[in-house]
Amino acid sequence: MSQTQQMVKHSTIYAVGNISRQLVGFLMLPIYTSYLTPADYGVIGLLIFLVSLFEIILGGHMFQAVPKFFHEEDSRRRKNSVVTTAFLITSFFSGFACLIMASFSTPLSSLVFGDEKYSIYIIIFSALILTHALEQYSLTYLRIVKKPWTFFNFSMAKLALQLSLNILTIVILDWGLMGLALSSLISSVIISITLTTYTIYHTGFHLTKSLAVKILKFSWPLWISGLIGLYIGSSNRYFIRIFSSLDDVGLFELASKFGAIVGVLVWSPFSQYWQTERFAIAKTANPYPSYSLAFRMITALLLVSGISVNTFSTIIIQFMSAPPFHPATDAVPFLVLAGIFQSLTIFNNFSFMYRNRTFELTKNNIVTAAFITIFYFVLIPDYGFVGASIALAAGSIVQYAYALHIANKIYPMKINQKSLLTGIVALLLAEIVDQSFINQDLSIPSISSKILLAITFSLAVLFSLFEKNELSGSKDYVIGFFKKH
Repeated sequence: MSQTQQMVKHSTIYAVGNISRQLVGFLMLPIYTSYLTPADYGVIGLLIFLVSLFEIILGGHMFQAVPKFFHEEDSRRRKNSVVTTAFLITSFFSGFACLIMASFSTPLSSLVFGDEKYSIYIIIFSALILTHALEQYSLTYLRIVKKPWTFFNFSMAKLALQLSLNILTIVILDWGLMGLALSSLISSVIISITLTTYTIYHTGFHLTKSLAVKILKFSWPLWISGLIGLYIGSSNRYFIRIFSSLDDVGLFELASKFGAIVGVLVWSPFSQYWQTERFAIAKTANPYPSYSLAFRMITALLLVSGISVNTFSTIIIQFMSAPPFHPATDAVPFLVLAGIFQSLTIFNNFSFMYRNRTFELTKNNIVTAAFITIFYFVLIPDYGFVGASIALAAGSIVQYAYALHIANKIYPMKINQKSLLTGIVALLLAEIVDQSFINQDLSIPSISSKILLAITFSLAVLFSLFEKNELSGSKDYVIGFFKKH
């Protein structure tokens, strides 16, 4: 159980830290929906998409390469050189991307928003390309060297800073959309500088040309794959703006916050552990039981969290947001389903990473992009932001099926998929029962019924994925963990 214990412990700490960094959007939801319109919310969604686009095309990100090559090196100096080599290369590319995005802010504003007045926001958000890169490399380093509590402390600091700045700029100063943009920039700059200083202090500057070549060779297919992946996951905002309205973009953006909970709460902290440990596990004599355990554990957590999000999102959105935002609830179940399959696709992508077949990720995303484009054109004109969420869910299922099929040919992890299918059925049944038989209000009977529904179907998921002795062992460990801590 030592490996399982470490997985659970570190993932739990990363989960709390990760949630805290993402928590601002939820804690500020009543304020955002009171001080901003759905169209303003849509502007933020498109700005984030634009930043992500420049990050992928020009940012030179190598996050996935760092853990792989870090574990391949033997000496501490060479290990640190992996971190700083990738760090410096990406910093150069990201800085260049900032300048390009800011320089073309006016034409970009016309293209993305259909109006030049948003160019100032593009300039402000362009700086996030560099600050995000600096922050993410430092957090990757903390995970590699297994410093979960340091990760947690930085995350809590960012949460406190963002909340303070949001309240100051949006509520007290009443700067609206500009206040949100400036608070995002200031908090990101402060945290990224602090994290970068910490990382460089511990690793030093060790730029190695041979490592740079290896990392670039490994990463370039991932850049292409990431670009297509961004199109799959975020271009829906642009399609919604073209075929529907900025208001619909705002509703989709709000629904996406709830759909992303399974990723933020479950997948992201797990992956921050798994991303670095999976290569070490692959070196063992028989890695397949560990693969199976990890897959079933993350699948169970994704499904259980998905059931909870679907069940309670309607009343939470009604309680925390203004009435114009309430229709966003219609898209949440489809976005949750998409998030689950996207996470499990990344899990299966390890086969390509381990065999250095990263171009397979690009091929997979090309196939998925072709399918999802058809889905967008068919569904968004008639069904707006809900159609976009259905298209994303359908495309994510296609992506998972394709990735699993190819991965089993390259490096099969020998994972049984029947339990996943059973769990998905439980997820869908829970949503049907909730929408068909339970009132969507804040009354005690409705909330009690929802709690009972979530518990019942969550237990069904757990029993479908684990043997009785595995559940008993996990229960004993969790109880012991909380008694100890």
